[in-house]
Amino acid sequence: GGSGPLSDALAAAIESGEAFSVVPGAPVPVGSEVRVLYCVERGPLPSESAVPVLKIGFNRWESVEQFSMDPLVEYNEPGWFVASLKLPPLLFRVDFVIEDKNSGAVDNNHGQDFGFELENAPTAEEVMAARVKLLDEFEQKMLASFAKEEEAIEAAAMKAAKGLAKEARIAYVGKRKEQILQEAKDVVEERRQGIAVESAPGVFLWSKPPTAGSVATLFYNKNSGPLASASSVVAMIGYDSWWMQDTEAVPMVPAAVSDLPSSVAESASVADGEWVKADISVWNTAAVLDFAFCDGNRQSWDNAGGEDYHTLVANVTPAETLVQLVFEALQSSDDPTFGEEMAAKRVLQRASMRCAAARKRRELQRRFLFTVPMNPQAGKKATIYYNPDRTMLRGRPEVFISGSFNRSSHPESIEPKLMMEAVPESGGLGFLQATVDIPADAHTLDLKFSDSNDMHGGFFDSNKGLGYHIPISGSSASAKPLYVAHIASEMAPIAKAGGLGDVVTALGRAVQQEGHDVEIVIPKYDCIDYSQVEDLVLDREFMWDGIQVKVWKGLVEELPTTFLEPCNGIVWMGSIYTNMAGDRNRFGVFCACALHYLLSESSRGRPALLHCHDWQSAPIAFMDRQGIPAAFTIHNMDFGADLISGAVERSEVSTTVSPTYAVEISGHPGISPHLHKFYGIRNGIDVDIWDPSSDALLPVNYSIDNMEEGKAAAKRALRERMSLADGDVPIVGCVTRLTGQKGIHLIKHAAWRAMERGAQFVLLGSAPDPAIQADFNQLAEDLKAQYPDRSRLHFAYDEPLSHLIFAGSDMFLVPSMFEPCGLTQMIAMRFGTVPVVRRTGGLADTVMDYDDDA
Repeated sequence: GGSGPLSDALAAAIESGEAFSVVPGAPVPVGSEVRVLYCVERGPLPSESAVPVLKIGFNRWESVEQFSMDPLVEYNEPGWFVASLKLPPLLFRVDFVIEDKNSGAVDNNHGQDFGFELENAPTAEEVMAARVKLLDEFEQKMLASFAKEEEAIEAAAMKAAKGLAKEARIAYVGKRKEQILQEAKDVVEERRQGIAVESAPGVFLWSKPPTAGSVATLFYNKNSGPLASASSVVAMIGYDSWWMQDTEAVPMVPAAVSDLPSSVAESASVADGEWVKADISVWNTAAVLDFAFCDGNRQSWDNAGGEDYHTLVANVTPAETLVQLVFEALQSSDDPTFGEEMAAKRVLQRASMRCAAARKRRELQRRFLFTVPMNPQAGKKATIYYNPDRTMLRGRPEVFISGSFNRSSHPESIEPKLMMEAVPESGGLGFLQATVDIPADAHTLDLKFSDSNDMHGGFFDSNKGLGYHIPISGSSASAKPLYVAHIASEMAPIAKAGGLGDVVTALGRAVQQEGHDVEIVIPKYDCIDYSQVEDLVLDREFMWDGIQVKVWKGLVEELPTTFLEPCNGIVWMGSIYTNMAGDRNRFGVFCACALHYLLSESSRGRPALLHCHDWQSAPIAFMDRQGIPAAFTIHNMDFGADLISGAVERSEVSTTVSPTYAVEISGHPGISPHLHKFYGIRNGIDVDIWDPSSDALLPVNYSIDNMEEGKAAAKRALRERMSLADGDVPIVGCVTRLTGQKGIHLIKHAAWRAMERGAQFVLLGSAPDPAIQADFNQLAEDLKAQYPDRSRLHFAYDEPLSHLIFAGSDMFLVPSMFEPCGLTQMIAMRFGTVPVVRRTGGLADTVMDYDDDA
């Protein structure tokens, strides 16, 4: 066979009787080429038929590779085979075995495995330190790349937002004009509601019918009333029901009978009178003149027994013309600059918040999953990076990626593909990677991961069955919007008993802003404020179980809203809720009608998703939905737990309104069997609705730029409304239902404590329990007796007052014993008021303690 390293190693191995040898001889330098020789005749493998494979493990079998072995036929030494490989540089130990490819038999050196010494090998600690450095370098490189892409994404989003901000300015001006025009119409309508009396024979006369913009002489008979002995008379003149108290005092002078109109001068009632007169200038826009008479000292009056005297004006300015005049006057005094700025600023702020939220989501997901490029491009390749160490696949020897496109609606799919180390020499630590081809018409990349290429077995990471979905840019196709129907018992601001109504509206608007079609379905209660429903029309009628059901359509807060009116009286109760036993039946009928409407009567077709809220619409989840998936949200587990449990079981996914509350109720027997499809998602408020920069119920609108001015004005208005003393002291506010859940004993304690510390305290709320209400009535009396100008408790629904409390308070109290989420603490923060809360439920998720959580 000649001479050389291989020949020498072979000869040495034959002479020593060893089953294997390496070239170059041990110790072998790390990072070098090495050839491993093995003789099947000196081991347990079947020598005649064996096809040996070198299975080598690096660093105590941390990673394993296999190499085919070739026979050394040129050396005329039967049974010897060789395999060539390159050793990695980060290597402190080598182990290997020989496996027969045909029989599966293994030579593992009698259980000790084979191995050879290494030259210049690092220690295990040095290998780990080097890997950490490589992974850190990879991470820093990725972070730098992400930062550039994030900046580009944000720049593009804000550029688009600037265009929308310009449109918002224009829209604000147009909307403001509409508001001013409506104000003008309201003004004119109010002005033109006066009652006119043409004459009072023997009391007053006109020289001619008063005409708008002209002068007419008014005659008054002193002898006709209480001014008979008055030495002088003054006519007090106004117009249109004394509009705006715009009056004129006109002294009257004696008038001869000959001065009177000839048509009445000869009548007895006129001739016997003592007449005075005054020339009256008639206002250009007046429709009715209002007047009364008094003596010069304004002590005695003739005002027609308290009804005043009235005369119609001739050639009156048409209402349409007056509306235009009032509109122009109002518009000339209206400065839209601030409103325009706020409208544009809201658009930019909203875009900035959306960018920040999306960036935060990507940052959280990048801990274990990201793509390069960050936004995959349709028609190109994308590299998927996945870190199993931070998922349920931690420790699995292999990870496979699979998936689809367009939420599994695309004909192409990603077959299981083995992922490789993203960082060579990482020893299987950190991210793995795989590259996939993106179809030109793909708009969404759908991914899942497993430890096997057998999609029917092994361990899977599919995001709890939801999958991982990554948006794709540049697709020739676009994602179709989903038609989402919310079925609920409440909707703010038209039908609200608690936070449920606020969430239904805010969530509906948020989903709509994501580009989806949203419909809210609620009962058509007789207690709804229908003035807040735009374009309300009767759309259709249908029969369900012998009940006639009317379908009304309208817009509420820009959301398409359907009102169902079963004509058996179940929604004509004067309130949203009555009693639990009766309400279970009422809302059961409503749910059945709502499902029938959505499946069979809606002109929009069937929804892609039904979203049910709390026990009131829970029955939807366990009715026959004919294959339409249902999402169910628990807003408060304290009511209707049996209905809620059934809905959690039967819905495809269930949620509650905060992560902490999800943990708190996870042990409930109706929840615990279904934790695999149960999520805690924190509620939020609609920052467009709750916005101090546009809130019409505040005396001064404000943003961060003029917050001190705005809150000071709100505080003054709140103190004036609640008859509190003015002073440099803080106001503690509370807006709540007075129930045990809301920590009523802590509210009372806080009220007294605020008084002791010199603060002021205001509360808005009421108690459904008469005993609790009586207790708070007594509290109000006790506080008023001891601190008459520093505390006020208001027990009624009062939306304008609630806004003043949110804006005018310095601190806002939410001491709930348990709180699924809570909204008032977030509204308070939106208005620049510091919330003081108990650490429970959603309060723990939304309010950060300045000292402990900073």
